[in-house]
Amino acid sequence: MSTPVDFPVCLRLGGKRVLLVGAGTIAEERSRQLIEAGARLRVVAPVVGANIRELADAGRLELLERAWEPGDTRGQELVFVATDDMRVSEAVAAEARALGLWLNTADVPELCDFTLPSVGRRGPIVVAVSTSGQAPALARLLRRRLLEQVLPGHVRLARLTGWLRKRLPRGPERMRLLKQLVEGEAGELLMRGQRREAWARVRAALETFGDRT
Repeated sequence: MSTPVDFPVCLRLGGKRVLLVGAGTIAEERSRQLIEAGARLRVVAPVVGANIRELADAGRLELLERAWEPGDTRGQELVFVATDDMRVSEAVAAEARALGLWLNTADVPELCDFTLPSVGRRGPIVVAVSTSGQAPALARLLRRRLLEQVLPGHVRLARLTGWLRKRLPRGPERMRLLKQLVEGEAGELLMRGQRREAWARVRAALETFGDRT
């Protein structure tokens, strides 16, 4: 049987209700990632570690310190399971699917509606490597190597183009300018840390942009 091909997306979870069942090492990592993404996180687990308890005490997540119960997925928009109990994983998956909710179960790809890539961040730049749930260790190795290629200049360039996108009107002229910024001399100057010279090129390009619009 061939391995399913994942369709990669980046989810906007700000304000979304997300359930996480479990509180082990994987669950602690998931909880941190989900909170960073702005999710309204609820964790259900009979035993929790210090990290999750600290987040709960700080009001960054809701903690239900008990075993999962039928009905816990109601009202949620996304469900994660990170427990070694296969019966719990299967029960949560069945309820989530009955309610039309998407679910990820750690280390059980056959129960997943989506898999999670190995993710690394440098400012607004996200490097994600997926093996469709088949080789997480390999995904982590490749992610580390790729992230080493993301330099401070790349981060500065990403933030600058984001700033410009918010201020310039949409259309082919904006696309042309941003492409020129990334691929042209201004981008090269930013990569070398020559910010003053880079800004001079950006100002010149903006003046041209204004003339054409």
